[in-house]
Parts: sequence; C-alpha cells; structure tokens
Amino acid sequence: MATIVDSANVVNSLESAPDRLRAEIGRYYSTNSNSFASNFVNLRSGIKADFINDLEGNDQQLIPTKKARIFVSGREDQFRDQIQWNDYVKQTIQTNSPFLDHQFSFESPEIENSLVKNYHDPNYEDQTKTRPSNQLLNYNLISYPFKDEIPKVQSIADIRTTFDDEGYLVNGSSELKELIREFPNRIANYSGSVEEISLKQRNIFDLSLSTYNIRPSMFPFYYSKVLPSLVSNNVPDEFNQILSQYKKRKNIFQSIKQDLSFSNRNFNIGGNQVSAKIYNFIMMMTTTRIVSLVEQTDELFLVPQSETDYNDVTSRFSDQVNSVRFLSEMREFINNQSRNVEEVMTAQPSKTFFLGYKIEKYLDNDAGRPIQTYYTNDRNFYDTQMKYGRKYIYKTKILVGILGSSYTYSSLFVSQNETQMMAEDGSISQSSPAGFPDISNEKYRAYVDVELIPSFQVLEYQVDEDEVAFVDTPSLPPQVEFSNNSKKASIDFFFSPLQVRVESTSGTGEELMRSLVPLTEEDQRISTLVALSKDEGATLDYFTGIYEVYRMSSPPQEEQDFANHFLGSVDDQAGLTFPERMGLRTAVLDNMNGHFEDFVIPNRKYYYAFRALTYHGTPSNLTLPLEVELLRDSDEYKVNVSQYKYPNEKNYMYQKTAKRIIKVVPNIERLLFSEEEKIGAVVNYKLDDGNMLTKGQTTKFKIRVTSKHTGKKIDINLNLKLEEDENSFAQNEQET
Repeated sequence: MATIVDSANVVNSLESAPDRLRAEIGRYYSTNSNSFASNFVNLRSGIKADFINDLEGNDQQLIPTKKARIFVSGREDQFRDQIQWNDYVKQTIQTNSPFLDHQFSFESPEIENSLVKNYHDPNYEDQTKTRPSNQLLNYNLISYPFKDEIPKVQSIADIRTTFDDEGYLVNGSSELKELIREFPNRIANYSGSVEEISLKQRNIFDLSLSTYNIRPSMFPFYYSKVLPSLVSNNVPDEFNQILSQYKKRKNIFQSIKQDLSFSNRNFNIGGNQVSAKIYNFIMMMTTTRIVSLVEQTDELFLVPQSETDYNDVTSRFSDQVNSVRFLSEMREFINNQSRNVEEVMTAQPSKTFFLGYKIEKYLDNDAGRPIQTYYTNDRNFYDTQMKYGRKYIYKTKILVGILGSSYTYSSLFVSQNETQMMAEDGSISQSSPAGFPDISNEKYRAYVDVELIPSFQVLEYQVDEDEVAFVDTPSLPPQVEFSNNSKKASIDFFFSPLQVRVESTSGTGEELMRSLVPLTEEDQRISTLVALSKDEGATLDYFTGIYEVYRMSSPPQEEQDFANHFLGSVDDQAGLTFPERMGLRTAVLDNMNGHFEDFVIPNRKYYYAFRALTYHGTPSNLTLPLEVELLRDSDEYKVNVSQYKYPNEKNYMYQKTAKRIIKVVPNIERLLFSEEEKIGAVVNYKLDDGNMLTKGQTTKFKIRVTSKHTGKKIDINLNLKLEEDENSFAQNEQET
C-alpha cells in the first residue's frame, strides 16, 4: 500500500513546512522516516499545549465548509515577554493563505497484458498494413450489445455500406466472419466518410458492463488487458452508485477528456517525485456539461442501455432534473465523507473513490498525442485495431477521486497580557473565548479560526506501460535433403518444414528456439518486433513454403557472413516427387515443400545455409551450415555433404615436457640431517639448513638457463613448499 502525498506536504524540517503551525501541533509526512512525523518539537517549538474545537460550518453554499478554532499556549521559558511571543505566533501562523492536503493510501493494481493470435487470416492481415489503425475492425464497437440503438456506433462498428438494408447487423460469429472476409469491399463502399471512422474512434468511452455475444477469440488476433476492479476505501459503492443512478459517469469522463479544470501537481509516491494531472471534480460537476452531453466529432460513447438516448433532444428535461438531484446527493456525500480540521492536522488519509481507467494508445512512439484513448470502468480491455508489423505503446492510467482538503487560517488573536488578546487588525478582546479553561490562565496564549473547504480532485496516475507488436512468430529452420543426378553437374535441394512445435526455450528446443539472429537491417527490425510480440512458441500457422538459400565459396567464420551471399528463394506451388528416403508423400504438406537445383563447379567446396519465411516474411534462423562438394569421377557426379562448424576463438596455452631437457635437484648439502632434539628414545631430525624452507609456506626460486651458443636466457620460476608427511619416513616434499 503506497502512501501518496502532495509534495508540498513532505516536510523534513520545521522551516520547510508550508504550515508551520501544523508542523508543531500536528503531523507531516517525512521522507527521513517514510511516515508521518508527530511533530517537529525536537527541532524548535515554543508551543506548550494546543486544543481544537469544532465550530459551526458554513452550510449556505454549494459545498458546505467545516470550521474549527485552534488554541495554543506558549512555553514561558522560551519567551522573554509578550512582544517576543507575538512575533513567534505571527511567524508560525500564516493567515488568509490556503493550504492544500490530498494525501492518501493506494495500492497500485497489477495489469496483465497479452497478445493473442487465434488464427491466420492473410487477406485481412494484409489490409491492416495499408489501413490506419482506427479504420480497422474494433471488437469493442462490434460486440457492443446496444449499437443498434445508436446509429453512428452501429455504422462504424459494422462498416455499414450503401448496399445494406435496414436489418443489417453483425451480432454473431457467422456475421463477423463475413465482415472480416468482406472488409476491403465494405470499407471501400462505406456509407459515410472513411475519415470519420478514424476521427470518431480517437476517444471511446466504454462504460457498458453488459454481456457480449461476440467474443475476442472470434477475431484473428487481439491485444488484451486484465484490469483489476478497484474498490474505494471505506465507502466502496456510494460514490459510483450516485454516478450510475443519475447517469453522470459519461459526463465526468468527457470533462476529463476535454481537459476541463485540470492542473499539474507534484506528488511524492514511494519516495519519488511524480508530476500528475489532477482535475477539479467539484468544478466539473457544476459546469453546464454535467446537465447534458454533446458528443464531439472525435468521441464515441458505449453506455448502458438506459443511457443510449444521450443525443436525444427530448431527454434534456430529464437530464436537468437528474443534474439537480445529482448535485444535491453529491453535496451531501462530500460533506459526510470529507475530513474535519483535526483529521487534517493529524494526517488522516483522504477518502478515495475509483472512477475508472484511461488507456492511451500510441503508434511507433509516444511522442505527441495518442492515436486513440479509451475510458472504461470494465475489468477487461481488448484491442483488435492493430496494424501488422508496427509497434504500439499502451499507457494505462487510473482515475482516482481524492476527497482532499483546502484550509485557511483567519481571525488570529494573540495575548498582550494576562487578560487582553489582540487581533490582527489591532482590536482588543478583553478575555479568551469560552470553552478553553485549560489555557485561559496561561501567560502566553493565542487562538485562530480555521475554515476547511473540501478539495475533491480526480488524480490521473499511470500504473502501467506496455509495448507490443503483432507479427508472425518465426518458424523453425527447415529440413534439407540433398541428391544429385549422376549425369548432371548440379545439386538438388529438397526442403520441408520441421514437424515440431516448440513451446519454450527449454530442453531440446533450446537451439531451435534461440533468438533470431538478424542478417539484414530488415531482419533487425523484425527481430525487435518479434521480441515485443512476447510469443515464444513456434508454429506452422503462418508458414507458406517459402525458403531462402545462401551459398559461400569460402569457409564462413560466423553466421552473419552469409548475409551478403543470398543465392535465391524457393516458393514452389506445384506437387513434387521427393526422394523415398525423406518419407514424404507428394504435396503432403499442402505445398509447404520446396525444391531447388544449383549448378556448381565440380570438385570445389561450397558452404550452404538455409532458412524459412512466413507469409509476412518473418525469417527463421539459418540452419547449421553444410560443406557440400560435387565430386566428378570420369563421367559421373556424386555429392558429398558434411556438417560444417564455425571456428571458435581459442586462447592457446603451449606446454612442453622438460624431463629430458632439465632436471632440478637439491644440493647434497641440503639433504643432510642434524639432530634437533632427543626426548627419551625419540630423536627429532631436521634438514641441515632449516632457514631456506619453512614448513607450510611456499618459497619462490628463479633458475636462469643461458644458451652457450646464442646467449639467450630462459628464466624458470619454481615454487617450493615444505610439507610434513605423517604417513612416511620422509618429512619433506618439494612441489613445482
């Protein structure tokens, strides 16, 4: 549970506090302790005691305010006289200046993102390459169960043409399949402006929680977000019930979309400074836009069935009535749920209310405005409007209502002597207000009134960012067989796909499913998109029997050496007769097999590598290279094939046995023993020169050998260690 605080309310010293009185008698959030400090009396405080009494608030305005009076007394040992006390109070209490507080606790949701490829539809996928994203089929509009009640939504969703009758409606799997099949023709004959399709889908307000007849699995592919349902603290339902009852959620969302009444404010989230956008909810609910909704040219609303008449002029009267009731209930709700002065001073968290999600969608990069924005309170989000081979960026933001506070000090009175109190304007009060007998007899006294105004803001806070791309999953490298005609100077290559599906990079599939090694700049681009697709499996779904052949006449040093040695591609569509040893029937793989004949110079080695392409041109990795030689013997030709391995870089260490060349032995004097100690019948001996070697330690020696013929020198470094062998008579061992 993260604590989110106005950056202005993060205080690590008395001097940095915006409200110094609160810093001394209440609590502020401190990054030093990552919590709310009770006060800063350890730094400097002249206040001895404080009391807060609630006063009657102002109920004669739209949003009622709350009031209180704060009494403080000073430490007598801290002040010389009343003058010094007066100066201290005026430095501590700043009147007629508002202070804001929106701190609250919030648990950020975990967003689950995935790209799902249901089936391969080459015709529609080709269309996605040429059409703008917002003109593609939109699951959210097509599956919207009340689209027939909103003509514009139905027209865009089903791509209604001038040839359709009044009963045309896509409401099931069969109609959807037909729509996907006819998409190119339907959009070419769209009844309205094609540009309108793109424009209207820039901002989609998906507020319907109804069950849909059409499922996302009916589409060739889709992007999915699982959005957890967020519950407001303490009052989980009341806020959303008011919005739903009076049909105002769409109005609030539209105001947020139009950036009405927003400002940027810095928040401290988990110790990090974050600039977030906030919207004044009270101002939004009091504008004329709250009464009736006027759909803009770049907006589409998917609302509950009871609200599908939002464009109907006959509903304006009921909208006005609902608006008055909405304001009345929201007024009472805000008054009941907002904090009082003491709760603010003691840093009690603000009430929060989950409004919904805002999902921004960007194409290629996030510079500039998003191409599409969704506003939704649903738990699941699906996007089928994705172009093949392009990167999309999704930024998921939550919209959280924060019932914070704005408070202001006024009517400050400070003691002048034991009986008199002086106001800021110089007027004198003869006694302290009643109700505070505990400090009325104090030498140093002061009191101030506080008015608290609810500050209901909607925080737009990003909780997730995801990059994704829809591309083919690379197929596995092909299988290749060789043969030759004994009477021809050529080699026949027979290709077939690997009949294997690898689900992960573990086990036997590790080499097959290694990351794509790009050979060209286009390969690099595709490799980046493949990584964004988050698809680690391999399938033949997108494979159409296209192969590439690479050939080198010199041994390759690495895989990338084949990049500039493309020989040709194979895309056979006719049935072929394959060698019996391959175990394949003619055209058994639906034209996924291939044949290539290469004429070569006999008795010369060639190096081949091959790869497979998907329908959209996504390459597999190269096969392991093969060394191929067509041998000519008299009038016959024979092909010789062997596996070629790329040379590995080696760090060689040359060694040579020197037993026959040099021998190192100790000097005879070093082998003499002397009696060291005699204990009874036991005599301990040691080498005569015990100073050369120390038991347990390594001693280094250098032996220099000089050639008598050339004068060249060789240095031999010896490391000798004296060890004790308890199992033998020998007490010394030399190691080199």
